[in-house]
Amino acid sequence: MTAPIIERREPALVLVLSIITLGIYLPFWYHGIYEDLQKLDGRTPTGHGFWLDFLFVLLTFAIYGIWVDYQISRQLTDFEDRSGLGPAQDTSIITIILDVASYFTAFVTNFVTSAIQQDQLNRLVEKLERRLTSGVEVPA
Repeated sequence: MTAPIIERREPALVLVLSIITLGIYLPFWYHGIYEDLQKLDGRTPTGHGFWLDFLFVLLTFAIYGIWVDYQISRQLTDFEDRSGLGPAQDTSIITIILDVASYFTAFVTNFVTSAIQQDQLNRLVEKLERRLTSGVEVPA
């Protein structure tokens, strides 16, 4: 078994690009993380495609985005636990707090959420690669 090819993004760069572009970078980042999670775990965070979830986020003035971010964090944590790659760091509560706070911070804390999730994904993929190179099988 080989590790899925997951694009490594620097969490700090995710944060900086989100700030510089006033959030325009984020849909591109979300599209990428949806693809990465599909490759890694065989499903998207919500079970829907990126474009449908993006439409829901727009229609609900980003309230649905809180659910999406929560689901991304849960999926990463659940995959790490299921694969025996722990200890898993569950960021779902901090995700909700930062996303709710984003309505009072011009969405800057939402940018932080994305950087945290990117870091979580990067660490998970590194653990998976180490496991696979050591020859230990990862449970499905």
